[in-house]
Amino acid sequence: MSNATTSTVAATPIMSHRDFRRTRHIKRNVRLHDQIRDLITANAACRYIGGNSAVEAIAARLGFQPHDLAIADVRVGRRIVTLICVPHRIWDRAFPSAKAIDLRFQARESGHAAILVPQSVIEREPRLGNSQLLARTATIKVDATSRMMILAHLIENGASCLSELAGLIQHPDPIGAILHLVTIGVVAIDLGQCITPYTMADIAAPQTGSRH
Repeated sequence: MSNATTSTVAATPIMSHRDFRRTRHIKRNVRLHDQIRDLITANAACRYIGGNSAVEAIAARLGFQPHDLAIADVRVGRRIVTLICVPHRIWDRAFPSAKAIDLRFQARESGHAAILVPQSVIEREPRLGNSQLLARTATIKVDATSRMMILAHLIENGASCLSELAGLIQHPDPIGAILHLVTIGVVAIDLGQCITPYTMADIAAPQTGSRH
């Protein structure tokens, strides 16, 4: 090997185990934020707002790194709730989980409606997978005629499966159009069951537990 090659190899930085773990934790934190956003987007009763710098500052004072927790504000009706989502590696260990509980206490003392949410709750299936599917329909456009046709059918016939409703309208993505109506609270499905073409949908009613 030539001296030039040796110098090049020697100058190439090698990622330490600590740096590797930090990079992995950052990637997992980004994914956790995305999952939270999808869960909120899929729920017509809530609206994703974004991070909460004040609560993040409290977390930093307690020794948390920016990638340790996923902190997000969510509007529920007229109320803003701060979700403090705690990864497994923190929730499952006594000392860091106690610090997370302290963070919730201090956030509430500062006037934030803070709630601790373990990562296992965020990743619970089939709700997460269903929410990720619904979130992808958030930008789909559904014209008034298609919306009224769906509602008229549900009023006259009661709950109907997604494939039946999709057959009523002319749309580039008919199933996506029906699922979009779920995200805006017009139609309700049971997110506790995996979404299939035979998933039953009905007119949405407020405060229906696992339905929205």
